[in-house]
Amino acid sequence: MIQVLPTDTEHYISFIGRFEPTISCILSLYNEATKIETNVLNTFTTVNGVTTMVFSFDFLENDKYQIKVSDEDGVIFRGKIIATIQDAQDFKQTKDLYYYE
Repeated sequence: MIQVLPTDTEHYISFIGRFEPTISCILSLYNEATKIETNVLNTFTTVNGVTTMVFSFDFLENDKYQIKVSDEDGVIFRGKIIATIQDAQDFKQTKDLYYYE
């Protein structure tokens, strides 16, 4: 799962795709709560098989998205994104939601 900060508008994500993208990529974000899919403009670079993508998007706190990166040859990468300000080391999906005694 990829973590993004909802306070930022520009986001950087890195992934190892099924194959290296060519000239352009389509970045699709599917909001799991609202069930709305959005195609986002992006730029990317691939170095040693690792693709780094830069895009602008306004995330809301605790939103969860399915991500799909594709080009004319097919789907390059699928994954999930969560927007949270929690530190990645301390991240818990139930933080301050449930208390166990």
